[in-house]
Parts: sequence; structure tokens; C-alpha cells
Amino acid sequence: MAVIYYGTKRKVKIDKSLGIQECPNCGRQIEMSLAHEKGYVHIYWIPIFPLGGWKFKACSNCGVSQKLTSAEFKALKKA
Repeated sequence: MAVIYYGTKRKVKIDKSLGIQECPNCGRQIEMSLAHEKGYVHIYWIPIFPLGGWKFKACSNCGVSQKLTSAEFKALKKA
């Protein structure tokens, strides 16, 4: 009897610090980060094919994230 390990995994990568901004959730002046998340399906911990991902900016205090479009993400990354 063979055992096959499979599943999905998501990885978050922080791309850039956006500096001190006011968080829309907690209202504090805190450092915001620009990040993206990608997922994939794996067999025996080897990625087979990618799943959808999303781009966002996140508050380092409360952890709330704001989803961004590709155009907004590119504009913030270049700035």
C-alpha cells in the first residue's frame, strides 16, 4: 500500500515597505507593507501547478489587509 502526500500551500511575500500611514481599521499611524500571496498544488511537497494569488497592503499592527488591483500594486511598487 503506497502513501501519496498531496495538498495545497500558500506563500506570502512582502515586497516593499510603504512607510508610515494611517490604518483604515485600527486608525493608528503605523508602517504599512505591500505584499502578494501565491498558492500551488503539490505532490510530495513538489509544486505541480499554481493557484490564484492576490496582491494587498497590510497593517503591521492589526494585520488587516486591503486587496489591490494589479494596476494599483504596480503603481505602489514603483513609487
